[in-house]
Amino acid sequence: MSHGAYKEAHPLADRVCHWIHLGSMVVLAFTGFFIHFPFGGLRMDLMRDLHFVAMWLVIINLAVRLVLLLTLKTANVKGTRQIAGDWINFTPQSENRGQLFETIKYYLFLRKTHPISGKYNPLQKMAYVAMQGLLVAQAITGFAIYGRTDQLFGSLTTMVGGLMVMREAHYFIMWAFILITMIHVYLSAAEDVEALPLMFAGKETPL
Repeated sequence: MSHGAYKEAHPLADRVCHWIHLGSMVVLAFTGFFIHFPFGGLRMDLMRDLHFVAMWLVIINLAVRLVLLLTLKTANVKGTRQIAGDWINFTPQSENRGQLFETIKYYLFLRKTHPISGKYNPLQKMAYVAMQGLLVAQAITGFAIYGRTDQLFGSLTTMVGGLMVMREAHYFIMWAFILITMIHVYLSAAEDVEALPLMFAGKETPL
């Protein structure tokens, strides 16, 4: 579905948070792989430090994004300049009523046209909210396996089955983020190409 992409949909603060999050997650994934499977003769202490810095960037960025969620005004209908509280984009809204299964049918190639009318479709809303929960879980498991803070999470670690379970959870959550990111990139390029100039350069794409 062709539509315009305007700055009201993704204001500068929103875009900055998006790219900080992406950059930090790339660093976390790379350094996480190295910590799990050292390669290339890189320094372990440097990789751990970069992992730690990127972790705090993600946490701080998430906190800032949650504040923006409550204070920022953005377009909540795709292809318009109509603005409202940004939080609306992550909750059920009238424009998407009854579209969940229609959206699923579209992604399964059982429907030719995209039913979306809100800024995000129901599946996007569910995925974005779930990602915040995964971020919290990733932070908790990360602190639980980190030498300087693992004792603070000793009871939780014991409850879930030990340190190895925490490490495995941390590792597989990372893979979940990688998979989600791949799907996000594919769908952005295939279904929301009008928004790419806006996200990359702040350039609007009028309808």
